Amino acid sequence: MAQDYESRQNEFGATYTDYEADDVGKLIINAGDRLAALCLDESAVDAAMKCLHRTLDLPDFPSDHVGDRSWRTLWKQTGTGDLERLPLAQKLTSLNAYAHFGLSLAADGGSCTIGDIKRVVEIVTAAIGQPAADRPQTEEIDKTLLAAQGRLALDEDAPITLDQLAALARIGIKSMRNAAAPSSGSGLEVKDGAVSAASALKWLTARGNFKTSIWRHAATPASTIESAHQAEGEILWVPFASDKTEFHPSTCQRAGKYTIGPKDSEQTMTDYRQALDRLARMRPAPLWRRPNTVGNWGTVTAVGFRPRTAEELGLPPRSGGEK
Repeated sequence: MAQDYESRQNEFGATYTDYEADDVGKLIINAGDRLAALCLDESAVDAAMKCLHRTLDLPDFPSDHVGDRSWRTLWKQTGTGDLERLPLAQKLTSLNAYAHFGLSLAADGGSCTIGDIKRVVEIVTAAIGQPAADRPQTEEIDKTLLAAQGRLALDEDAPITLDQLAALARIGIKSMRNAAAPSSGSGLEVKDGAVSAASALKWLTARGNFKTSIWRHAATPASTIESAHQAEGEILWVPFASDKTEFHPSTCQRAGKYTIGPKDSEQTMTDYRQALDRLARMRPAPLWRRPNTVGNWGTVTAVGFRPRTAEELGLPPRSGGEK
């Protein structure tokens, strides 16, 4: 089961192409605009929003930037890879993994409870707030949140709304309503605008691309350590981020180098084991650069370490045959 779970995690990491982080950026810019309207002091808001940007450890204007240097431009030009590091974006990535791949929400990749899932859904719902005339559209966030709410309903054997089921199946609401019509022959049991959990699961499974919930089978830290003790050969403890990506010798190498540390004091290293050792000594937490699912490079922070053999990482044996 542990191998199946890890395979599902890897599949999510390889196929995740949603852009909830961009929506988070839109909401922050909208909040800054509201703050400017309330304060009637653009210079004060400019200073505050730039300070927030720095405090969140996001990159400043590039050295070759010309033209407008306002807080709006700074936030608008912040790339998806950097926005993905924001706490709300990280929770949305975890919700996406739960909604569409049935994975655990735990930041360390370990097990979680139904109560944990409900709390994350509540936190995200409260963070984005209710749609308003002056609020930007957050299509990616809305789809992920609806899908997660739908998965939660099914996990609790509760009715699921048509909006939630459509998001979970990744189809439009019009197609969903057609499928729910009595004449469609889909077998969906609809009552008071919601679909029974049993018929929804049967319909989703028949579509062929639905992933069952396996979050209850996530490995605990204890079982992870036990598996490390059973492994043979050189063991390396590799840091991983909350989006499940890890400091891997191939994916994190750029132009033959690894970039580690916070943005104001980054270091580049050519030797993976040396970079790994430096990360293990980094306080308060290891940071490194890696490409996201769309190829944008950004810095991530470790939430834990997992054991990997040198063979798993594709590393040659230590020189001199050292173990």
